[in-house]
Amino acid sequence: MAWGWSSKTEENEEDASKDAGGMNDAGGLTDMTAVSAKISVLLDNARNKFEDEYKDLKLSVTIPALIQLVIQAEAKAPSDQEFSRDVLYNKTGKASEVKGKELENLDQCLSFAEWAYEPSTKELEKSLGSCGYSLLKHEKVEEAGLVGYYIAIDPEKKTAIIGIKGTSSLSDMLTDCCAATTKQTLDHSFVANDDSLKEISAHEGILISSNALAKSLEPFIKHLFLPLNYRLLLCGHSLGAGAAGLTGVLLRSQYPELIKKNSLEVISFASPPVLNHKAALACLPFTTSVVNNSDCVTRASLNNVEVLFKILQDIQTKLVEAGMDPVDRKSTSAYLSKIKSGKSGEMLMSTEEGFDVIGKAQKGVSIDDPDHLYVPGKVILLYRKWQDRKKRREELEAMEQAAKDKGEKFVEEEAVKEQEPLPVFCVRTDGVADPLRLIEIDNDMVMDHLTGSYHTMVDGLK
Repeated sequence: MAWGWSSKTEENEEDASKDAGGMNDAGGLTDMTAVSAKISVLLDNARNKFEDEYKDLKLSVTIPALIQLVIQAEAKAPSDQEFSRDVLYNKTGKASEVKGKELENLDQCLSFAEWAYEPSTKELEKSLGSCGYSLLKHEKVEEAGLVGYYIAIDPEKKTAIIGIKGTSSLSDMLTDCCAATTKQTLDHSFVANDDSLKEISAHEGILISSNALAKSLEPFIKHLFLPLNYRLLLCGHSLGAGAAGLTGVLLRSQYPELIKKNSLEVISFASPPVLNHKAALACLPFTTSVVNNSDCVTRASLNNVEVLFKILQDIQTKLVEAGMDPVDRKSTSAYLSKIKSGKSGEMLMSTEEGFDVIGKAQKGVSIDDPDHLYVPGKVILLYRKWQDRKKRREELEAMEQAAKDKGEKFVEEEAVKEQEPLPVFCVRTDGVADPLRLIEIDNDMVMDHLTGSYHTMVDGLK
């Protein structure tokens, strides 16, 4: 959770609607009711995994109260002061620019990941050919436990790309991310000189898919890529990103030459949490995971659900203390009146109290629990400041009022297109960073997951 609420502005919504990922339900989180419904389903599915610890938590009561609190925090925050959410992002790692060859590589890898969604082999060949790669294999599968992928090579660069397809259903992805964690003993440690990494804990479903993919890649790696000293580049988005990260771990374990020659790299976008703490950090030398703003899939883990449960427990306590826990006619009326007051009503707690609640909840959930999973490797966290978003909203409201005073028609979509895009900021961190250890309640938490939104943010770095 973060304290602030954003309206979709600029090109994000238009770009995301064209997204190649095919996530048809992605636009569902567009208002408070839809947000509450989506989160309630996720938490109801997850609560069964915590036995009786949260059995008395009233999700249908506390979630709307939490969302209202987030909306109020943004509405009441002065736009001439830095938002607490922006401070949280900025301090979580090293603020840094992505430019030059690194930015060019990131941009191209995002295209490689996006092309894995392409159903037409002919179109895929055309796209890859435009940047010097020849398609070797295009595996289109629609079976449980398997992922679609393609293999392409550039003989001049001696590079082989494995592009791994993501999921076509975001609702399934959110549910799957709270699936069971499983352990696997590897052939060898995937990191040199550290036998403690011969065993990993990972997302069960994605690990099954990754093992199948690693098996499918075996003849290419053993008989082509290793003998010819090819560099392997694994790219993916969403489920494809998670599978890329785990497949990278498996291949380094199975082929120690890849470690010795440092000839395998993973660059992924919107990866769900897939590895335990120690293993996720051990991927730092060869894995880069890009996370966009409040992308819900990058936070969808049981450990983050538990953080949210603890936050909701504090919300419920506040409601009880205020006589707004709906147990009778009087308290129900008080609760409904509060929710109806929207952003203009009195806040259940201050923004400062809210961040104290977040900190307490995160401290109460162990990072090192082997069942708790994280986004692997180096994380490039891209974000736009909510302070800037609020300023933009105020500018648009002023323009609308000026047009009204003049008796002129105001079309917000046209006004947005005429304005400069908001600046994109970048922090280099890892999967255990505070912003990734909570489910950030934001109107764009689904739209931020789409490849169109990732393209918009990467373009914003240029």
